[in-house]
Amino acid sequence: MNNDSLYLHGIDEKNRRIYFGDNNSSAEDHGDISIASVSKAVMAIQKMSTDNPKKPIEIHMTSPGGDPYALLYLMDVILSTPCQIKFFGGGQISSSATWVMAVCDQRFLYKHTRLCIHNGFDSFDGNVTDLKIKMKEVLGHQTSLEKIYAENSRMSEKFWSDICKRDLWITAEECLTLGLCDKVVEPLKRGNLRQARQKALNTKVNKAKLNKLVKTLFERIELPTLAQEIVIHVPKDEVDNTLVVENQEPLPENSVEQIPQAQQIEGENGNKTE
Repeated sequence: MNNDSLYLHGIDEKNRRIYFGDNNSSAEDHGDISIASVSKAVMAIQKMSTDNPKKPIEIHMTSPGGDPYALLYLMDVILSTPCQIKFFGGGQISSSATWVMAVCDQRFLYKHTRLCIHNGFDSFDGNVTDLKIKMKEVLGHQTSLEKIYAENSRMSEKFWSDICKRDLWITAEECLTLGLCDKVVEPLKRGNLRQARQKALNTKVNKAKLNKLVKTLFERIELPTLAQEIVIHVPKDEVDNTLVVENQEPLPENSVEQIPQAQQIEGENGNKTE
């Protein structure tokens, strides 16, 4: 694997990271757990573990799920490798992707991640005899997956069996409480990186111009104009002095300057209004 692998296949061999999903696949399949994407991930895991079995491997994923049998292959490879496997999930982590997360050695979710938990199969077809055979297979498969949830969380197999009967969407914090992930990655305090933004947001606003724009926007989506008076809001970003822009002076902690709200609105002719 060379540097092109990062762009072609989502594999960063140097930093031992696998960005899950086949970058060459269609938009509909991107991020899916498929035979193709799992095969590439398996090759990367096995090569990295051969190169250095004591150094962690990271899986970075956002995925709607995918092939339940490709999932089993990837899980078995993760559990069989001597390397520590770290999982970083964001956006949507659904269905098969939740089981991949469950078996990893360290599991991190970004703050606004949403997870969908349900049974391992959506639907299948065939004649009556085939359906009976497939049903036995599906039930056995689902029992195995519920056991995997239980073995990798603080909740019982009975709990997972009950909860998987419907599509259940949960937050990253709820996933943490259930013990299915280990840490929620919190956003950083970005005040030092947003000095230009704060300056722009603190610029005085022409109230008449703003009112006209709001009326236009509501008309554009065919809704009644906003009834209540417009209140100017300026977000305040907390400061972390370890986050800096090159050649820019850091701000004192928690000291992003703000203009009082009464000074943030100008009248129609540019005169300040109180």
